[in-house]
Amino acid sequence: MQVVLSATSVRPFGQSTFKTTIFLERRFRAHLVVRDRLLFDSAFSPPAKKASAFVHLYASLRGSFSLDRGEPVTGPQAYVLAENEFDRVTPGAPTFRSWGAPGTICELRVPASDLRRPIGLRNGQLELPPPVWDAYAALEAAPGESALHQLIVRLGEAGVLSSDLTSSVVAEEPERFVRLWTVLKPLYEDLAVSASLKQIAIVAKLSLRQLGRDLGDLTRTFGLFGAGFRDAMRVLRLRAAVVFLSAPGATPSEVAKVVGYGSLDAMGRAFRDAQLPAPSIVQEAVRYPLGLAEAG
Repeated sequence: MQVVLSATSVRPFGQSTFKTTIFLERRFRAHLVVRDRLLFDSAFSPPAKKASAFVHLYASLRGSFSLDRGEPVTGPQAYVLAENEFDRVTPGAPTFRSWGAPGTICELRVPASDLRRPIGLRNGQLELPPPVWDAYAALEAAPGESALHQLIVRLGEAGVLSSDLTSSVVAEEPERFVRLWTVLKPLYEDLAVSASLKQIAIVAKLSLRQLGRDLGDLTRTFGLFGAGFRDAMRVLRLRAAVVFLSAPGATPSEVAKVVGYGSLDAMGRAFRDAQLPAPSIVQEAVRYPLGLAEAG
């Protein structure tokens, strides 16, 4: 298996660090996320604009996890999240919080048709055999394509994922996708999600029309966060903002600057457009208490 499209972003922020590695493949997407002294609350997850037929296999490898604001559970644990429990959280859906110092999670976004377990947080933790947890640990220790491949294989052998998921992997992507990802990869690595299409077109040496076509194809082919490239960037920036608002000692203005909104007013408008509470209200709900550093 060769997952050509991958990138890693590391963003220190005050006492906290946010590190993500993304792997893109046509049938699934994987994220390995390390949040050090940061808290994620799915109740404030910015919704994609369109529904999708994907679900998330969400594994907490290190740190704490709390369902519906209940008692936190620590240690390795895995759940299957419905689309409306993560990508597009809807009223009445269960929510969860995860945190740690550090907290490490692995998200696998797969078609619901490839998942062989009951879907939904309230079905509780998945029972996974030791070889699967060993594969998760190997991916955490050395994030890379071979480690991800082994994880997918082990999940298939355990009957969690369909056996043909690995056979669907494309060994080499078209040159236009590779060329475009070469331009987008540094943007992801630098968390430069506010880059304009014109800026990307100049770097990629493409016309705006051709860039629009290629980005549309890339977004649809790899299932990137909903309704198109602009929506993908909107969701990425909002997610980063919500996570950074949990950082101890951070101010909303500092968060607006680090994620590229330019001003607190601009971030506030983006939150309103996404039907999220004001940044100050979100911050009060998600701020990482320093006392949790030892618990995570």
